[in-house]
Amino acid sequence: MAMNKGLSLVLDFESMLGDDFFRKIKSFTPMNTETGDVEAALVEYLKTLESLGGIDIFFLGMGPEADAASHLCYIKPNSGARYADIAGIIPISASILEHHVNKFKVGGSHVSPEDEAECRAATHILTLGPAAILGARKIVQSIVDASTAPAKRESFQRVVETELSSDRAELENQLDENPGLWIRLHQNVKAFILPDVLISPK
Repeated sequence: MAMNKGLSLVLDFESMLGDDFFRKIKSFTPMNTETGDVEAALVEYLKTLESLGGIDIFFLGMGPEADAASHLCYIKPNSGARYADIAGIIPISASILEHHVNKFKVGGSHVSPEDEAECRAATHILTLGPAAILGARKIVQSIVDASTAPAKRESFQRVVETELSSDRAELENQLDENPGLWIRLHQNVKAFILPDVLISPK
């Protein structure tokens, strides 16, 4: 999907962060999704990040999954993501597409029927993996939309309350079952959480 479309995360971040933010940073580096060779584009993107000295600020959200699990960076439960995985082209589920489209509609973005149809027809997505997340110097996470996606409350609660195992193999299983837990392994996280997320799930 083109980066100037109504369902583009690039436009979403630019709108939320505002001009003052972008005047203070050296570069804002989105993936190139307007290409016929996404694999080559992903490799080129990783080279660009390396040439810039790595990721300074990594913006993340969190999406709900079944059994109060959560996805992070579109990494779904039981996808097999491991510490060394820096990026990939992964299948995207109908539930994530539904969550993505609804997020923009509720946020007031103009979503044309053509853009929505193109988005819902997607089968794969480019994403960064755990190695990129943990390698960033700072993570800024926003957890919103619990009023329209109430399952986020249970997902967030599970991320906060899960006791991480000290056993490496067991910890990897926990992270695979609930990718939202990867955020717990980073030492420099700033989280912005709307009050409706903190309402105890019933």
